[in-house]
Amino acid sequence: MDNLSLHERHDVYLRRYDNEFALQVLAAILFLVVLMLTGLLGNTLVFYVYAFKFKHSTTRCYILALAVFDLISCVISIPVEITDMRFNYTFGQYGFCKIMRVFVTFSSMSSGAVLVAVAVDRYKKICRPFKGQTTPFVAKVAIMICSLASFILSLPAAILYGSRTVPTDDVNVNGSDCSTADEYIKTPYPLIYNSVQFFVFISSTLSLVVLYSLIWRQVVRQQTFRRSFSAEPNRKRPLKIVVTQRDQTSETNNTSDDFLSSSTEADANKASKDTKSPRNSRTAIELTVNPKLEEGGCCSATTSKSAKLSAGTKSKGPHNMTKSSSTSSPRQKGQKTTFMLFLITLVFVLSFLPHLGLMATRAANKHVFDDLRGTAMTAYNLFLRSYFINSASNPIIYSFCNEHFRRELYRLWRKLKCRV
Repeated sequence: MDNLSLHERHDVYLRRYDNEFALQVLAAILFLVVLMLTGLLGNTLVFYVYAFKFKHSTTRCYILALAVFDLISCVISIPVEITDMRFNYTFGQYGFCKIMRVFVTFSSMSSGAVLVAVAVDRYKKICRPFKGQTTPFVAKVAIMICSLASFILSLPAAILYGSRTVPTDDVNVNGSDCSTADEYIKTPYPLIYNSVQFFVFISSTLSLVVLYSLIWRQVVRQQTFRRSFSAEPNRKRPLKIVVTQRDQTSETNNTSDDFLSSSTEADANKASKDTKSPRNSRTAIELTVNPKLEEGGCCSATTSKSAKLSAGTKSKGPHNMTKSSSTSSPRQKGQKTTFMLFLITLVFVLSFLPHLGLMATRAANKHVFDDLRGTAMTAYNLFLRSYFINSASNPIIYSFCNEHFRRELYRLWRKLKCRV
């Protein structure tokens, strides 16, 4: 020991502190190791199955993007955090500390941004099914925009983060942690950056809550309507018939055993050929479904100059309407997919709350966590990295919610088993 240089003595002294700290936070390190291995295996399987076994769609694009960001977390971000806890007193002295913080911030923010795009896509599919929908190309563009915006917002981490001095019992020896750099720790910039991140998180969370609330309301309305319709199939349902003639408009009520579907217009056009006459060439009939039924998932149909009525005559009976199949397999699959994506979003938001809470507290009081020891130190380091739960949980959610995904995993397992 006496033959060691001053620099080597410092290294030996700090390594002892590294070992002591690592023992204190061993539970947090092991937890991150489990998340890393689970997420690495799970997201690799997700990427393989969705890339090669699923048809091209917007949902496939978004899930592949989430799998890539989660893999970045499992391959780069989590190992960096484990190394930071293992060498808490020496890791900050290495130059790649800044670059690693950018990767950690980028992967997390990109996942959140893509989940907002997913919520918008599900809202359009469930609540606006007859308007323009997101195509796979538009989904890829949205993913690129989310990635670029997240990268730009992550760049300040390369400046603000770096070597932070960690005191030891020896006043002549200080450690170096990879955290907010010493030159910025007493400036308002870390607080501003954390405030921007917190604002982005709150804005995204509120957007997700609003969108999924609207989706949930629409799904409940559709289910309520389908139950009421199947329970009383012979109940008369009012249709509003507006007869427009050359010089007057009269409004009457009629009833029909069925409700309008997408084939109504074609049926009305066919009927108009049989009843067409020069007398009533300017007479039109407009059929609309009761607004309550329309909210329940039925689309209203309007036939203009398609179902002709003879002037001065009455309709002999209700028109033949084709019943739409409101309960269909694609609809059920769409609702299951929506529920799966909602669970992914919920886990993402909940996993970020402990981290943001600690960051906000530390930004308000920079030294509030400096004197933690034992279990408190372990809990602090665990909750500070709580957002990594999201990277490992997504494949588990896919397995529980997607039967096709489970089936492909089982086939893959059988192939591997047969080869062995």
